[in-house]
Amino acid sequence: MTAAPPSPSWTVFSVMETSYAMARDNFPAFVTTTLVLAVPSVVVDALGLGLLGSIVHLVCSVATSICITWGTLQAMGGRRPEWEPILRQLQGPLFGRLLALGCIQYFIVALSAILVIPPLFLLPLWAVTIPVMMVERTDIGAAFNRSIDLTRDRRLRILGTFLLWMLIFIAGGAVIVALLGHGRVAHLVLWVYAAVAGTVVQPLPAILYVLLREEKEGATVGQITAALD
Repeated sequence: MTAAPPSPSWTVFSVMETSYAMARDNFPAFVTTTLVLAVPSVVVDALGLGLLGSIVHLVCSVATSICITWGTLQAMGGRRPEWEPILRQLQGPLFGRLLALGCIQYFIVALSAILVIPPLFLLPLWAVTIPVMMVERTDIGAAFNRSIDLTRDRRLRILGTFLLWMLIFIAGGAVIVALLGHGRVAHLVLWVYAAVAGTVVQPLPAILYVLLREEKEGATVGQITAALD
């Protein structure tokens, strides 16, 4: 009979606290990055481009995840990220591979919502694929496999972290709609609100990646983030 793994030193609430502190301490850089990368989505929404608009939304979401992941790892390594270096990750040598990874992951998770595998199973399974590829320079398949390995025995906590933040931000969005309705002002406020929420949620993969490697491999934050220098 396999022994149960020891309890981790981190909890859902400690990770949420860390992601909130990360967003608070780096808010100007993170929210600027998020707003800049959201502009193409706003444009395609206004033009009503249908399927093309959905593709633009997907690419912008993945690009934001890549940039904020890099900024979070920099901050965890003791460096204060600014919005310009964060956005320059769009020109990085790994960006194309990271973008492909993120798009494949987002597409499969979305597709799973209408098929047999529930997305809540895949979300924690692949929670750290982007920081894995960014730090360890893996290919796409290896990034998925490495995330599966790192998140083993910790997926319920990972899922709980994402779900709690999601519920909190859904409740906030509902309050905005209740107060402002569905007009243009409400749409603008919700757009800004989503950008602010993103500064809290987008750092989670990098935070979880570092915590998992510290716990399972004894790696230090400095050793992990040194690969980005």
